[in-house]
Amino acid sequence: MRAALLFFLFLMSAPALAEPFEITHRFGTTRIDAPPQRIVSVGYHEQDFLYALGLAPVGVHEWFGARPFATWVWADAARKAAGAARKAAGAEPQVQRGFEIDLEWVWQLQPDLIVASFAPMDAATYDQLSRIAPVVGPPAGYPDWSAPWQEELRLIARATGRQDRAEAVIADVANVLADTRARYPAFDGATAAIAHVAGTKLVGYGPADGANRFMAALGFETPEEFATLATAAGNFSVSLERIDLFDRDLALWLADAAGRELIEALPAYQASGLAQQGRSVWADEDETGAMSFQTPLSIPWAAQRLAPKFQSALKGAEPD
Repeated sequence: MRAALLFFLFLMSAPALAEPFEITHRFGTTRIDAPPQRIVSVGYHEQDFLYALGLAPVGVHEWFGARPFATWVWADAARKAAGAARKAAGAEPQVQRGFEIDLEWVWQLQPDLIVASFAPMDAATYDQLSRIAPVVGPPAGYPDWSAPWQEELRLIARATGRQDRAEAVIADVANVLADTRARYPAFDGATAAIAHVAGTKLVGYGPADGANRFMAALGFETPEEFATLATAAGNFSVSLERIDLFDRDLALWLADAAGRELIEALPAYQASGLAQQGRSVWADEDETGAMSFQTPLSIPWAAQRLAPKFQSALKGAEPD
């Protein structure tokens, strides 16, 4: 009798299974029959979105950085919290390395949901993944790599039943950005160029790129010609001699030590206002990672970390 009573109480307290539903993304419609328990993230930054929603994936795809569990400093606390909430090893996901999606690795993890909202995925790969488990593709209506992070978070939240939490996260990030912008009024209307050093090329980004959206939220403006120069992928590449394209009120350089040394040795850079007036900000490895990831966890961290450096550069003095 006691066992029957305990079983009845368990049934009463257990969350009811949601009705099957569908989500729509760039590759079509995905039916989800039950709340997922084994989520595998095959894109480059989706683990941050899952951790922000309090979810612990069993597998993630490393983009770059070789961080433990493919988790950078800004997301580590959320990763641990998500795993602790399950009282399992979910905070220590398996990691797939390499840029392409390893279909066999995904299959071996036996997922019941695959998150691929920012993934190197074409229609054929989507079809193959869909044979393993339901797949969350990129938000519909946006070119590759250019969907706003808010829409990506909402899509993942819809697939996992975390819509309310997603809206709270979005509001929290918006508050951080608004507070930062209010604290630094010099950002409003200043032009900012973001440059990545790739070998002997400089890579810039169009206004739809996540990093430039981040800068716009702080009040900065992207140079108008960047919209014309950007390819369908959202970026453009020029020779090292085209420092003039990045000679703006502020330049944020995403470069390692070798890249910085290369740029600073260029006569064109030495003659630029960036060098002579100290208007360059050189992101360190974590800051470069955060500006690349552009997630609900990396954005507030980057804002608080970089804003003082931006302020110093606008004043024409390199920060200590």
